[in-house]
Amino acid sequence: MYRTLSFIVIFSFVSVLLYFHNQNSHYQASDHLESHGHELINVPAGEKTPGINGKVMKDPSGSWLLAIDTENFDFAPEKVGSTKITFNEGHAHIYLNGKKVNRLYGKYYNLGELDKGTYKLKVTLNANNHDSLAIDGNEIAFVHAFEVN
Repeated sequence: MYRTLSFIVIFSFVSVLLYFHNQNSHYQASDHLESHGHELINVPAGEKTPGINGKVMKDPSGSWLLAIDTENFDFAPEKVGSTKITFNEGHAHIYLNGKKVNRLYGKYYNLGELDKGTYKLKVTLNANNHDSLAIDGNEIAFVHAFEVN
């Protein structure tokens, strides 16, 4: 009887913890789609317009490396989650085939080893509150399609 009761208590406790863990909107391992619920923030006229460019390359170890360059945009990992909107600082979100991979706080990110196939990579510039930066309603992003043989 004691074992059964212990199992029920522990199972209930773990279930509640997993439920609340999955309710966290920034749970990194969940399947975020490109339309992940963040709003677009249009950069107003008169502000320096941020930009992003990049490349994806296979490194000598066999994994894939993302390298990005930004213009008029600084990474501010210490301010992530702030509700104060700024248009020239924040972080980036990385999507691979429409699923959020992670956040980016600098120039490089290792995508790891990828299976054979076609991939669409998208890196968006995001304000500290996670909303995507945009110009005239168009998300500021680096988009790159590539094939792994």
